[in-house]
Amino acid sequence: MERMSKAIDRQNIGAILFDLGNVLIDIDFYRCARIWSDHAGIPAETLAARFRIDDAYRALECGKIEASTYYDALRRQLGITLPDDIMREGWNAIIGDEKPGIRDCLRQLTNRYRLYVLTNTNPDHEIIWARKHRELLSHFKSIFISSRMGCRKPDAQVYLKVSQSIGVPCSRILFFDDAEENIEGARRAGMQAIQADHAHTISQWIPTLIDIPET
Repeated sequence: MERMSKAIDRQNIGAILFDLGNVLIDIDFYRCARIWSDHAGIPAETLAARFRIDDAYRALECGKIEASTYYDALRRQLGITLPDDIMREGWNAIIGDEKPGIRDCLRQLTNRYRLYVLTNTNPDHEIIWARKHRELLSHFKSIFISSRMGCRKPDAQVYLKVSQSIGVPCSRILFFDDAEENIEGARRAGMQAIQADHAHTISQWIPTLIDIPET
């Protein structure tokens, strides 16, 4: 933990920013693929292998296109002809449960820091996670949503907008995200950043962040 703590300046943290998917809640594309597979008659593994984060996906998460337009692009990408309602059913199935233990981590951190969320997401998914995880998300002062901001991680603009909105310099924001490219983007913008690349990353940082002696 001593080696890990050197990666951040704990005395210079004014806010902690969290990614949503795969940091606070579970995200699994295979749930989408299984639903589409049941209707399309194509193995879920095949559909999952065909999926790519493309220009249409990025445009959806930046609020530049509607879901129906994205579904058209997604049908072409996956080689399926399912109607919008089935596409939406599968697409929304990606949102899972909260990560085990994360609520306790947030309870401890909220006594010391201002907590925020920054997520790349779209309006359909926002409806699902905002309702399903309302209690979990109550720990956060604000939730920054790419489709409302018009930009997405890892673009520098999105981190700077968060900093300006909350009135905390990037250098005093600690950011947790599971994606390496988003961590690198945050660091380029001047944030302190930690890759939450396994289930216990955040809980392992709790003693460093709130001065709990290790046992």
